[in-house]
Amino acid sequence: MGAQKEKKPSKEGLIKEKRNRMGKIYGTLLLISFVISLFFWLEQKNNPDQSEDEVESATITKEKNINETVAPSKQVDEDTDKENTLPISATTKLSKKKDEPNSPLSTVLTTAVVTRVVDGDTIKVKVNGKEETVRFILVDTPETKHPKLGVQPFGPEASSFTTDALTGEEIELEKDVSDRDRYGRLLRYVWIDGKLFNETLIEKGLARVAVFQPDVKYIDQFRELQQKAQKQGIGIWSIENYAQEDGYHTEDKKSATTTTSQPKPKQEEKTISDSCNIKGNISSSGEKIFHVPGGQFYNVTKPEEMFCSKAAAQTAGYRASKR
Repeated sequence: MGAQKEKKPSKEGLIKEKRNRMGKIYGTLLLISFVISLFFWLEQKNNPDQSEDEVESATITKEKNINETVAPSKQVDEDTDKENTLPISATTKLSKKKDEPNSPLSTVLTTAVVTRVVDGDTIKVKVNGKEETVRFILVDTPETKHPKLGVQPFGPEASSFTTDALTGEEIELEKDVSDRDRYGRLLRYVWIDGKLFNETLIEKGLARVAVFQPDVKYIDQFRELQQKAQKQGIGIWSIENYAQEDGYHTEDKKSATTTTSQPKPKQEEKTISDSCNIKGNISSSGEKIFHVPGGQFYNVTKPEEMFCSKAAAQTAGYRASKR
């Protein structure tokens, strides 16, 4: 007999066998997935705190990555906003002496050169290529060139002091609220070498505090310095009832003032005859000057001594007033 031929599997059998193998593989994968899920479930159950920390850490890391992605454009916007909102002190010229207590470290300053001094509180300057008249803010010195008031006591001294200190000097001008007064003059605080010159005039007893709203930035410190000058009785405060809230008074007035005057000399406590009416006064610089009736400053002078004759005054070391 001949050899028997091997029987080949049918097409349907091959398909069935393939399906069986795929089923086994799929079942194995499901089992592996179940085991892994079970493992993580058990791990989370045994360590709940650690799991939450990991979740939180993963969340923070994700947010950080998102922020870093969008940060460049946002940072550009923030930098632009910062440039537009910088404080004035970061973009303006500062005073030369930064250690001064009143140095304008956060104010806009304009540099100018003083060309001429008009009087104690008014100057001519060259600024931005043109000449301007500057009136000092918050201070008032006695007049020297007023058409009606003429020359007032301590007006020449204030004018000389400003002339010596500012003529030809480079200064810095600080604006308050108002730009100009009704005469077209610039209203400014004047800084020189880091020192507020308006303030210096008050310290020296050469100016009184004069308030014109709304320019009152330094009013508190000015008034404090004025009180000190009043107590010392220097300059304009050496003449009783002369400097007052509404200006300077060249005639004696019995109205009360806020000025703190020095104790009256013993000579005033005595009864003086009509013939002994020459007033001897010692100026803030220590100079002895006597005033006779009819003199320009006679009525406003506070006498240190009274004399019956010019000769007696001269013998005591006093000189005659020039006015």
